[in-house]
Amino acid sequence: MNHRYLTLAFLACSFFASAQVPTLLRDINANGGANVSSITCVDGLVYFRANDDVHGNEVWVSDGTSEGTVLLKDINPGLNSSYPVSFLNWNDRVYFAADDGNGYALWSTDGTEVGTQFELAVDNVQDLEFSSRFTVYNNMVIFNGRTEALGAELWVSDGTVDGTQLVKDIYPGSIGSGPREFTEYNGLLYFAATSPDLDEELWVTDGTEAGTTLVMDIDEASGSSAPRDLAVMNGLLYFKGDDGYAHGSELWVTDGTADGTVMVLDIVPGGNESLPQDLVAFNNELWFSAYTGGTANLWHSDGTAEGTQMLALGSAEYSSPAYLCAQGDKLYFTAFIGGSDEQLWVSDGSTAGTTQIVYPGPQLNGALYPADGITGCGDYIFFAASYDAAVGAEPYTLLSPVGIVEQALADQDRIYPNPSTGRLFMADPPPNGMFQLYASNGSLALESPVRKMDISVLPKGLYLARVTSADGAVVHTQRVVKE
Repeated sequence: MNHRYLTLAFLACSFFASAQVPTLLRDINANGGANVSSITCVDGLVYFRANDDVHGNEVWVSDGTSEGTVLLKDINPGLNSSYPVSFLNWNDRVYFAADDGNGYALWSTDGTEVGTQFELAVDNVQDLEFSSRFTVYNNMVIFNGRTEALGAELWVSDGTVDGTQLVKDIYPGSIGSGPREFTEYNGLLYFAATSPDLDEELWVTDGTEAGTTLVMDIDEASGSSAPRDLAVMNGLLYFKGDDGYAHGSELWVTDGTADGTVMVLDIVPGGNESLPQDLVAFNNELWFSAYTGGTANLWHSDGTAEGTQMLALGSAEYSSPAYLCAQGDKLYFTAFIGGSDEQLWVSDGSTAGTTQIVYPGPQLNGALYPADGITGCGDYIFFAASYDAAVGAEPYTLLSPVGIVEQALADQDRIYPNPSTGRLFMADPPPNGMFQLYASNGSLALESPVRKMDISVLPKGLYLARVTSADGAVVHTQRVVKE
């Protein structure tokens, strides 16, 4: 490779690292939005709930391609819905909760329709549908199970009726402790639960009754500390906690002991509160959203009060960041522009490196409202968005910078001549395919049918070319140089 192309390769890597473009995964519901939710990555595949307006809200699976995004099984036949949730990797299968019309039960799948089957129902235990209250620990399923006699309590199952039993009745009687926020840390499972004298506080379990204990009564008065958004970072467990009127809801950390459970920083001093949320480990720090002065912004912490700081806003101002997702060397999140336009953002942890993701087409206000989370899986992130009013809210993907470069370099000669001063051609173009060209700032510079790719009107420089098939699936990505 000569020096000129070495320079082009370097520029391509720099360009592709910033110009990420969302792609419609599949238009699942031709009559409107697909109501996508519960997006979960398990063993390189993404499982989620969606409604195609033919089968109701059922379980779907995707390998990241349009062709590989399919309805897994119509568990509750017809327009009825099974509302699947809580996709978990257990015993070399994916387990989840779903309702086939006879109440929520445990189901499993190997990723195929034939291999999707009913596993377990316990007659007197309900409420498997709570996604934040259903997890795998020590090769057992721990869940929030509700019975008429005990209310919602901590249960465990080995996948058999006989092996499904109550772990501990934390709140005696029919009210229930409502265990939730399950997070494994140092070989134990931590969670929030309510007891008669303590309200909702931080608990820990080893899966046995004797090993299920209170960590600390954070709000020592009559209130509840309501631990939320538990996240492990650098050997410690962080969470949002509320010690009452002294400090309100702030960032807390624990090493699993009462003495080692402390507030990191009173971000909004006094009885007001910062309400930290969406805690995630990223770049050896804890990142989260917190309020100051009535506005939520991005914060990061190394676990010390001095090292807990707000990320300064740059030229691209945003508000109310949420649904933080760490993927590789990037942090993705949703945020509002002007208080009402919710869009997708990305950050490398610096002010200058925090930018809005470009639109995959005409700008649509509030494309990610209401958002339902962002999930990383392999080289992609997955999320639901409404980038096209005619399509509605559907699943979208975003290829990581590494994946974009690999894909571009693998097929860099399909669009030719390259470099070019004008007309471009493509080897094996898709029927009725569309050609999009993005400038180095991520803006859409040109859009045309594949059969009419003419870049003569564009300024000289490096561009990202993207070719989609008639159904909107991306079939080719390549760097193009305009001379």
